[in-house]
This record gives sequence, C-alpha cells and structure tokens, in this order.
Amino acid sequence: MQHVYIVFFNMQIPFMMKSMAHILFLEPFYTGSHKYFADGLKKHSSHSIDLLTLPGRFWKWRMESGGLEFARLISECFGTEHEVKKPDLILAGNLIDLAQFKAFSPWPELPHVLYVHENQLDYPLKQGERRDFHYGWKDYTNFLAADGLIFNSRYNLESFLEKFKALSSRLPDSKPPDPSELFRAKSHIIPPGCRLLPPSVGMDRGEHVKKPPVILWNQRWEHDKNPDDFFSFLRDLKKSEIPFRLIVAGESFKDSPLCFSKAENEFKSEIIHMGFAESRPAYEELLRQSDIVVSTANQENFGISVIEAVSAGCVPLLPRRLAYPEVLPEKFHSLCLYGKKKEMVKKFIEIRNELEKGSRSIAKELSESVQKYSWEGITPEFDSYFTAIGSGETAERPHG
Repeated sequence: MQHVYIVFFNMQIPFMMKSMAHILFLEPFYTGSHKYFADGLKKHSSHSIDLLTLPGRFWKWRMESGGLEFARLISECFGTEHEVKKPDLILAGNLIDLAQFKAFSPWPELPHVLYVHENQLDYPLKQGERRDFHYGWKDYTNFLAADGLIFNSRYNLESFLEKFKALSSRLPDSKPPDPSELFRAKSHIIPPGCRLLPPSVGMDRGEHVKKPPVILWNQRWEHDKNPDDFFSFLRDLKKSEIPFRLIVAGESFKDSPLCFSKAENEFKSEIIHMGFAESRPAYEELLRQSDIVVSTANQENFGISVIEAVSAGCVPLLPRRLAYPEVLPEKFHSLCLYGKKKEMVKKFIEIRNELEKGSRSIAKELSESVQKYSWEGITPEFDSYFTAIGSGETAERPHG
C-alpha cells in the first residue's frame, strides 16, 4: 500500500505553528510531476513532512474517492504501529475531493492547503472526447474548501477563473457569484522546485554545436503535449533541407500517440536516442547532448522538463502561450517564443545561428536565469508560506 500525506493552511487562520511544523501531505495521484513535486518538497523542506499517497492512475476516480480513502486509511491506523500522528497542517494535491476528506477526517479543524498542479477546465481533450464539467465544478468546491491555495503558475490560476465564468453561464440555477476575488485572495503562486544542473555543467560543448544542432523532446508522450505538431515541425525542417539531430526522451504509455512509433522510422537517420531514459544520470546526459529543447504543448502550467533542459545548456523554442511567457525571463522572449506554428522554422534558424557563432553565452545566461527554480531556491518560499499561514500572518506573495 502506498501512502502520502500533506496539509495546506489558510493564511487567515489564527493557528500558532511551531518553527518546524509537522505537515501531512496527501497526494492522491502519486506519479509523474505530482510524485516529482511531493518527493522533492519532502526532501528539501525544513518542516517535517509525512507523505501519504495513492497510485497515480484513474484520475477521475481519485477525485471522486481519494478524500474518503485517505480519511479511511488514517482512521484504520489509529492504535496501530502505523498510526498517523496528528499534524499541524495538511497539504494535498489537487486531484482529490477536499471537502469530502475534511468531512470524514479526524482533524477537520486543521488548516488545509491545496497545491494546484492543473485545473480540469483547462486540460486539452483528446479527439472526439467531450469535457466533463463535473470535474471543473469539483475544482471549484475544492478551492472553496481549502484554507489556502498554492498554484504552480499565475497562468494556471487565471485560466481557471476565466473558464469558470463560461461554466457558470451553463448552470441551470443557483449560480455562484464570481469567485475571482476570493480565490486570488487565498492564493499564492509558487512554482514546483526542479532538479537542475548548475550553469557550469554542459556549457563547454566544444565543436559539436557547429554540426547539425541536436533537438530535444523531453516531455510525456501524451496528447496534451501535442507531439503531432512537434513531428510536423521536424518535417518542415527536412523539407527546407535544414539538418538536425534528434533526441526524444520522456515517459511513454501504452496508449501514447501513434506519431511516436511512426517517427522512429521517419527520422531514423536523425535520431540519437528515442525512449525513456534508464536512470536520472542517463537522462541528464541526454540533456547535456542537446542544443535546442522544443515544446508544442497545448497544456503546460509550469514546464519542469523544459526548465531542466535549459539548466543543462539547451536553448528553448516554446509557444508564446500557456505558462511559458511567465516562466521564461522576458529578456529571452523575442528569441525563444513563437506565435503560430509556421513561425517555428524561422525561430529555429535564429537560435541555430546564435549557437553557430561559437559562443555558448546565450545558453549559459539562460541556464543561470532558471536556477531560481531549483529546489534550493524554491523551498524557502514554501517553508515561509507554511510558517506565515500557521502564525496567522500574510506572507509576501512570491512569483506574482
């Protein structure tokens, strides 16, 4: 049985918290970026964090039943060697029914904080799929039930508020008031910490940048990352006789889009590596071999994989939408962000030319600029947030 615990606090609750708090972190979807975040926060926080988890599958069922399941697990442990000690606050991942958990939890009086990785009104649908607005409504009730909200980007918060207006207009009656002011007031924007390479690593690449540049894909092999447009971009490069080499990393799944298997044959002469890296060191070595990391995503609320690649010396080629303009320093927008898909080849040539000048200064400067997203740089913001909420103070709102 896998377990994870977390608790979130409301900044307005007059709850006196010790300098080192005992936090129960509830993560109902313990895989991918959710696992990455939970493990990283537990490891780096100055607070004591117990992690209670459920397997990362059946996300809709987790949102329906996860709250009740966590309450049951905690209650069943009472009086046993596995008893869960009463925490000072509860932090929870957002794929849960928080009101349900509070209703059946032995500690409903504690502050509850929700870490919002994504919202269900903004997630792209597969072809032929219809949006189930029930889960957008569950996001809404979760945000109401939480004493504090932490979003991984301003974009994530604002996209939910914008789309919730459209959802409200569809309701038959008992329409809620606009929650924008309330949710902004109880929200902080704190990105997830990242496992980054220091700027000195991967910067001295010798002559290999003068050869065809190495393009990197290091995101999940799923439809929301829009791999069809990525491989279409590669075809445009080949049609224009612009040489490149290719590394395709990232986690694949049994229902991953077919374009990946087709690409293995179509780009076999360009491919250096294709598939999930065997280990973290192997993954970091792929990052160091790469020159340009490309995203064509339709859904991105932060972009951990892109930030990891940039820290390793890759120059990013990203859409001018989603969270990317917020996460990437404005200084690099004109070089690294594209508007329409047809602009990608032109932007790629501009980046390639910068690299072929023989200077890695742009890559080094980019790497230095994202070091603020390292766990060492981000964790103090989480820790001060938890401390401020526990003491009833209003902490300064970092990152917007």
